[in-house]
Amino acid sequence: MTSIWYGSEMGFLQSLNWWRKLSFGVIYIPFVPFFCAAYIIAPNSKASAVMRCPVIKFVTHTASHICFLILLAAATFRLTENSVHISSTEELTSTQHTHLPHHERAHSLLKETLRPANTLLTHVQICIVFWILGLLWMECKQIYNTGARSYLTDYYNFMDFGVLSMYLASYLLRFITDFRVQEADRYFNGTQRARMLLMAGNYTDFNYLLAQIKSKQHEPKNYFMEASRFHWKPNDPEIVSDVLFAIANVISFARTTYLMPAFEVLGPLQISLGRMVGDITRFMVLFALVLFAFMVGLHNLYWYYGAQKFKMSLNGQSVYVHAAGAFQGLGHTFYSLFWSMFSQININEISVKTPDVEGRTGKEPVEKSTAIVESVGMCLFGIYHVVIIIVLINMLIAMMSHSFEDIQGDCDVEWKFARTKLWMNYMDDGSTLPVPFNMIPTPKSFLYAWAFCKELFNPHSEGLFDIERARKQTFIKKRRDTVCKNLELKTEETSYTDIMHRLVKRYLFKLERAKDEKENVKDIANVRGEEIELFETPPDGPPPVPETPSRIPYATPPIPEHEDTETKMPARSAPHTNKKTGTRSVNRRTSVSNSGPIATTLAIPQLDAIQRQQKLLDVRLQHLQSNTRENNKMMDDVDFIRRLMTENQKALFNIIQALANIQTEIVNLAQCLRPPSPKAHTKQGSTQSRGGQSNSTNTSSNSAQPRRQSKEDESKV
Repeated sequence: MTSIWYGSEMGFLQSLNWWRKLSFGVIYIPFVPFFCAAYIIAPNSKASAVMRCPVIKFVTHTASHICFLILLAAATFRLTENSVHISSTEELTSTQHTHLPHHERAHSLLKETLRPANTLLTHVQICIVFWILGLLWMECKQIYNTGARSYLTDYYNFMDFGVLSMYLASYLLRFITDFRVQEADRYFNGTQRARMLLMAGNYTDFNYLLAQIKSKQHEPKNYFMEASRFHWKPNDPEIVSDVLFAIANVISFARTTYLMPAFEVLGPLQISLGRMVGDITRFMVLFALVLFAFMVGLHNLYWYYGAQKFKMSLNGQSVYVHAAGAFQGLGHTFYSLFWSMFSQININEISVKTPDVEGRTGKEPVEKSTAIVESVGMCLFGIYHVVIIIVLINMLIAMMSHSFEDIQGDCDVEWKFARTKLWMNYMDDGSTLPVPFNMIPTPKSFLYAWAFCKELFNPHSEGLFDIERARKQTFIKKRRDTVCKNLELKTEETSYTDIMHRLVKRYLFKLERAKDEKENVKDIANVRGEEIELFETPPDGPPPVPETPSRIPYATPPIPEHEDTETKMPARSAPHTNKKTGTRSVNRRTSVSNSGPIATTLAIPQLDAIQRQQKLLDVRLQHLQSNTRENNKMMDDVDFIRRLMTENQKALFNIIQALANIQTEIVNLAQCLRPPSPKAHTKQGSTQSRGGQSNSTNTSSNSAQPRRQSKEDESKV
């Protein structure tokens, strides 16, 4: 996978250090536009082959995303605009801004007084629009190539869809606002006249022009001439556009976490963050339930006091305050409960403020009237803090720490899996050019469009089905087809469910084999223990049997090259000296154990080779098992077909016999229903006379037979 990722063109990067790779990326990024132009003009050149390399595609797309974030930052901080703000003619003539030229001061005053003077679509905004259109085109191509079902399985695609939707809505509202502003400016012709008056220094006429444009008699046409946002409506299209743009910017910067699995240090953190987001989502269900319960309870308790307002002296001034400011309504109750988790609500705001009642010497009766409400409110507020802060938040911390520990336990495997998943997105064909160069039509695009139309309108093809099968040729599928074609193997279409079934079977097979190996080791240990018990034990007792590991290392003990003769002699003389005592096997085992522990570890390359061979054997065994199952199934099908054919033959034979019987019956019935001819009557008469004579002879013969039988009976008697 690593060799495919770097490719033959960029294979030298695989052996470089991280700082050299970083230097190569910094040097390569300024030349990206030239490589993109070479790819558009000559798709089969060497530069185009470099652009199609997966690692180069990753670098170019990352650089494009960073440029997009820089443009967003420039648009947010308004780096292209002047920071001087002049809102009146008095500030224009003051000595504070004398260092600025007169035209800059006049332009700043126009921007602060008239809305058409503000440029909604700057050069940075136009660049962002092109970037957004390029991202939208990339998402459309991804949906077309992978399919909607596969597209919706990645939550980053949901993030991209939401971001692009908000950006498109934001700039659509900006275009609508700009159109309405220009329309109002053409109606009043205010910007041009105001600029001329300011440049001429006629500030009195300028103020009169502003008062005339903003007079109430010109409402609502003069709404889009007001520059101060304090006089705009809450749902002004420009305000809504800024809101959508702000939310989309937050998600765009958070989208950068998609690139973190490419780095070994940041990859596990990104995986842990994803798991924690799942924990937070599950936690929010219980948190919302508890928050809603206390919000409804406290609102029912304080609804009357939250709606009451009275005059109160504060710092020598009379102000109107609410009796229960923290619980004015359902919205304020929600805000108070939410921010109280972060200690942003003072406990004094829970108490009910009471007005001064005339005709009473003190406030005791008034305080007693709200004593029960305040007591119950304090109890509910305290229980809320106990449940939320002590129970739920600590439970969330435990869940997040558990997820982090799970990731850290298998961080290397998890990170490599996430990195491979990221690499696969760049190994597929297509999406070579980064944004916004992908919107430029290339000759390859015209060829694809021509092939699409030709295949679509071809009467001998299946139409869209062939096109869909062709566009779903991903990198893995193409590589598998190539390998199967070279090895002359039969390829079968597999689904996600089939792959999961195979993985589960492989896991169960390995688990069963490990269990069998563990049982075999235990049996061997038990047999050795039984053999030892048959003989006399030495005074020190037998050596302890080590615990069998859960995973047996496949290794052979190293054989020493040189052995001392002194260690060999006791082993040879042991059978002669211990024949009578019967401790031959014990001494032999103790001599082996005293010689030192047997090395059962291998070097890492040998262990990797053995594991690879073991995996290959597992795969071959699974193939053999699947082939035997298929062969047995085919034999059962053949036997069933044979039985079915014999039954069909029997049924067919019975049908033929039935048809023959029906045919004879039909012939007999036809002969019976045929009308007799006159010759047949004469013949019938003669036959009847002959039949009478024959009947008489038959009766005579029949009468003679009993006589003969009676005579025979008498002779027997």
